[in-house]
Amino acid sequence: MASRTYRAEAIVLKTNDFAEADRILVLFTRHFGKVRVVAKGIRRATSRMAGHAEPLTHATYQLARGRELDVLTGAEARALYREMRDNLALIAAGWYVAELVDRFTADRVPSAPLFDLLESALRSLDAGTSAPVVCRWFDLHLLDRSGFRPELGVCAQCRKPLAEATNAWEPAAGGVICVACAARLSYVAPLSVRALKSLRYLLVSDLDTAARLRLDATLGHELDRHLRAFLRYVIDRDIATARLMDELRDLKQPARVS
Repeated sequence: MASRTYRAEAIVLKTNDFAEADRILVLFTRHFGKVRVVAKGIRRATSRMAGHAEPLTHATYQLARGRELDVLTGAEARALYREMRDNLALIAAGWYVAELVDRFTADRVPSAPLFDLLESALRSLDAGTSAPVVCRWFDLHLLDRSGFRPELGVCAQCRKPLAEATNAWEPAAGGVICVACAARLSYVAPLSVRALKSLRYLLVSDLDTAARLRLDATLGHELDRHLRAFLRYVIDRDIATARLMDELRDLKQPARVS
């Protein structure tokens, strides 16, 4: 007979208040996939586990199996990402990658590689890596590991090699399309040579290597626009936290939380 209790290493993707003092946590676990649990009494001032029930907390959770929702019974912190939480641009990027994981995953479907991808992104943000670089790297690797890798090597329509010229980005085709194929369409989003080279670099790099990429405002906006369009096409909805990141991008100084 399976044990009623179990332990799970997890990152909190999001939370929702429930009943008078409870909270529902959406945990992305390393071995069990996405799990929804109830943290009873967690919103009371006397709760000793309140700090483990915040979005982007990385901890080992003690859980008890329930009929509809499992129940949080204990937690041991593994990473709090304090530096990330003190910078609004960085924590917004953390919320962004967490939202994408939530959108791309179903409940109880294990995916240790995707957990490692999320953990790497949060750790890198906490180390101060540029939020746009981390997000664009995460976009591409999430798509790749989810089976939606964009075509960057040849034209996604005619399969011919791409010339070093301004090609086009077409999510419905699956990635980059060549100049000739783009000419047959009423509208396409131009893809600069710099953007294509940057996408290729990010896709084949680990995060430490990707961090060397320098994104100026023009290139950063182009990559953001193209990958956001691709993600929107795949999940058929906008990414809510992307709007917050748009607002923060226009601030002259990095916003501090405290």
